[in-house]
Amino acid sequence: MIQRFAISYDDLYACCGYYFSQSVGEASVAAKLPKRKLYTVKDLMNDLKKLDATPSVLYNVGSELVYRELDWCSKTLGDDHLVTQNLVVLMEFMQHDYENQLVTGELWRVKDTPKSALTSFMHEKPEEFLNHCIGILSVQIQEVLKKADESRRLEKKQYKKLEKQVRSEIKADKKNPDLWNKLRLLLWVLGKYNESSEAFKTAKELGWSIDSSTLVAI
Repeated sequence: MIQRFAISYDDLYACCGYYFSQSVGEASVAAKLPKRKLYTVKDLMNDLKKLDATPSVLYNVGSELVYRELDWCSKTLGDDHLVTQNLVVLMEFMQHDYENQLVTGELWRVKDTPKSALTSFMHEKPEEFLNHCIGILSVQIQEVLKKADESRRLEKKQYKKLEKQVRSEIKADKKNPDLWNKLRLLLWVLGKYNESSEAFKTAKELGWSIDSSTLVAI
């Protein structure tokens, strides 16, 4: 059984305009990213690493950028081309595998950050794919990265509220492994990787397992 937190991707983007207007003075990571004339796949992934892109952020970047590039490469280079095939793998990672790694407990150690997860994905990918120039205007890519940065900051704001709620639930039910696992996910999204790792250890000590426990998607 899979439970989802009560924040959808659409909710994140719908609130971004309001949240951004309320966040004047808050540092924007996107504003510090290089303004490139052309973006390779490697450039895009490196910028997403700087944003500490979580599964929800990557999902939307995949929908807005990578899907378009995949569609173009499929039609022009063909489905059997190395770049096209690796774009399919990238889409699968952005919209399924990354989240699955997190919710199933594969990403639980202190060092298992968004940055390391994206680095691990890029490891041993063909240079031809990594150096492939994305055929989308740079200004459009920059706008998507800006939205990704905004949604990441909104995500943190919303998940801080959920963290308080789950901690309150744990006070009333300290031996519940599913609550500790839920807290682990929230802390990970908030960038509290030490606390997240400790929460997961507690969940496992209390009996959480991928086979018998409720999976909580984000």
